[in-house]
Amino acid sequence: MKNIKRIIGLLTVFCFVLVLGLAVMPAKEVSAIDTAYTDSGDAAKTGRYKVNEVSEINHLPYGVVHYRHQGESTSDSIAAGSDVDGIYGPSTEGFVKGQYYAQQVNVLEVPSTPGVKLIPWMNYTGNKWNLTTVRNFIRDFEAKNPEWTVIGGINGDGFDINKKLPFPAQSNGVTISNGDFFKSTTTGNGVMGFVRDGRQNEGSLAFLGASAANNSLITVVDVYDENDNIISRHSIHKHNSAPNVGESSVYYGTFTNSPASYTFYPKEVDANAYFYGIASAEIWLPNDQGGDFYGKGIISTTDKSSLSTLQKEQFAICTMDADLKDALAVGVKVRVQRVYSGSYAHIDNAMSVFGGRILNNGVSDGFQAGTRHPRTFLGVKADGTICLVIADGRNGLIGMHGVDGPEMAAILRRYGCVRGYNLDGGGSSTLIIKDAEGNIVVKNQPSDGWERTDGNCLFVAVRKPKVNVTAKAETRKITLRVNVTENLDHDINKLYVSLNNEKKQVVDGVVTFDRLQAGTEYDYQLSYEDSNGIALNMDIKGKAQTNYNKPELKSIKCIESADKFDFTVDYRDPNNISNFKTAPIIVNGHEYQLVDGAVSVQKSEVGEKIETCVLQIEYQVNAVANYEQAINNAHLPFALPVENMYANLENLIKDIY
Repeated sequence: MKNIKRIIGLLTVFCFVLVLGLAVMPAKEVSAIDTAYTDSGDAAKTGRYKVNEVSEINHLPYGVVHYRHQGESTSDSIAAGSDVDGIYGPSTEGFVKGQYYAQQVNVLEVPSTPGVKLIPWMNYTGNKWNLTTVRNFIRDFEAKNPEWTVIGGINGDGFDINKKLPFPAQSNGVTISNGDFFKSTTTGNGVMGFVRDGRQNEGSLAFLGASAANNSLITVVDVYDENDNIISRHSIHKHNSAPNVGESSVYYGTFTNSPASYTFYPKEVDANAYFYGIASAEIWLPNDQGGDFYGKGIISTTDKSSLSTLQKEQFAICTMDADLKDALAVGVKVRVQRVYSGSYAHIDNAMSVFGGRILNNGVSDGFQAGTRHPRTFLGVKADGTICLVIADGRNGLIGMHGVDGPEMAAILRRYGCVRGYNLDGGGSSTLIIKDAEGNIVVKNQPSDGWERTDGNCLFVAVRKPKVNVTAKAETRKITLRVNVTENLDHDINKLYVSLNNEKKQVVDGVVTFDRLQAGTEYDYQLSYEDSNGIALNMDIKGKAQTNYNKPELKSIKCIESADKFDFTVDYRDPNNISNFKTAPIIVNGHEYQLVDGAVSVQKSEVGEKIETCVLQIEYQVNAVANYEQAINNAHLPFALPVENMYANLENLIKDIY
C-alpha cells in the first residue's frame, strides 16, 4: 500500500513538473499560428494576412532564422472577377471580394548583431555584368571573397532586361558591396543602405531618396599598399576631360546605344598632366557616360604615348595634384569609384529599391494595390532586425496566389516590421539558404519552375571568426583547446562548445567532455554569447574522436631448446586494433613474423646466442592515430616492463610540452 501511495505521489509530481515545463517553454514557434488576421496598417485595413501552418523552421548560424509559412491573404484593392493568381498564373478562377486565398511565404530573419552583414552582390567576371542565379552569385562571391561565408540570400533589384542601358545587363540601380561602388547611380524610388554595426534601432537600414543619394556622389581614387590595404584617398574632379591645376581626372572608354546597343567608343587621353595608365584592369565597369565608373587595377605605365587611346578594360588617371602624384607610381594598385559623401559617407552596402516602398511607420503605402505577383521584399523591425521575404505566386492551383502591395504590407506587419521595400519579383523571386551540410538550397518555389538569372542579389554573410581548435583524446574523454585569434567584428563575450548533446563554456581556452564512448567520433560546434546575453551558433564545426580501449601486451616469452628459440606473446585485444599476433621480430638481424602470437627461430639461422632481439608492435589509438613501439631485448624477462616505463615517461614529457 505504501508503495502504491509513493507511486501515485511521484506521478503527481511528474505531471506538475510537466505542466510547469510546458507553461514556461518558449512560445515563439507555437504562436506563429495565427488566430486573427494582421492587416496592412492603413485606416481601411485594405490587406489582411494570417499564418495557418508553420511548415519549416531552420535555425542558421549567428542567430539567422528561416521559416516557411502556409497562410492566406486578401486585398480589397483587387478587382472582383480578376485572375486570383495574376495574369500569368494557370488558375482561371475569378477573384471574390472578401475571400481569402492560400499563400506560401518564406522569411529569412536577420538580427542586427555584430559580424552579421547584408551584402549586395553582382558578378563582374570578365569585366561586365553577368546575369546569374542567386545560387551562382553565392559561389561567385565566396570564390572572390574566401574570408566570407554566405548564410542565405534573395534576388535583388531589377535589371536591364530590355537592353536599354548602355552597359549590358547591369542592375537598374546601385549595387554597393563592402565599400565597392560597382554601380553608384540610383533611379526611381531610392536606396536601401545597410548599416550593421551592432544592436540598434531601425536606423540599421537607412533609406535614401534617389536625388539625395545621387547628389551626394563624389569620385575618388583609393591607393593600396603591397598588402592590399587602402593607405590614402584622393579626389577625382573630372571624367574624360583634362584637369586644371590642383585637379585630377579619370579617363575610360564608354558604351552607348548608338548606332546599335552596347556600342563601345574608345577614349583618347587629351590631358597635358601627369599620366598613370592601367592597361589591364582587375575590374572595369563603365556603367554610363555620365561618370558612373568603377575601375580597379595596377598602374602599368606613366608613358601616355603607350596608352593614349583607352580600349576595353583600360583606364587612366591624369593629375595636376601634387599629393596624388606623390602617391602614384608604376606597380601601385588603385581603385576609382563614385562614393557617397556627407551624412551618407558611412554606408558601405546598398541596393536600390525596385518599384517602391511598401510600408512606412507601420502603415501601407498602397504600393501596387490590386496587382498580384510573386514578390521579393524586405522589412525592418524597430530593433534593427531585417526580414527578407518571398511570397510565391502564379500558381493558385497549389496555393501560391501571389500578393499585391496591401497584402505585402500585412505580411510585413505580421512579422513585426515597421518599414518595408520592394525588390524584383515575378520569376526572379528566389530565397536560398545553406543547410547544415553546406548545401545551397532554394526554399521557395520560383514561378518559372527554375532559378532565373538576375543582375544582382542580397546576401546574409559573415566573416567567420578565426579560431584554432586542437583536441586531446583519451579513452572516455576529449579535451579541446580553443583559441580565438581574430573576432572579425563578432561580439564574443562567452565562448561555448557543443558535443555529445552537451554544451559547455570554454574557460581559459579549455573545455573537457567526459563519460564518452571509447573509439567513437563526435561532432562539435562552436557558439558564443554576446555582451547582450544573446546566444549565437557559429558556422565553425569539427570532429574529434575518443581513443580505443588500449590493447594489453601482457608478456613476451622466449624458450630456448637445443636447436631453436620459441617466442610467444600473451595479449588481450578484444577490438583487434593491434598487430600483436602478427608483429615482426628481428633476431640477430634476421626478421621473422609472429603467427597467432608465436614464432620459432632456428639456431642454424641466427646462431647459438641471441645478441639482439627487437619486437616491433603497433596499435590504433583512434581512427587517425597509431602508436608504435620497438621493444628491445624482447627475449629477456625484464624487457617489456622497462620499455613500458620508458614509453610512459615519453608520453608524460609530450603532455607537458
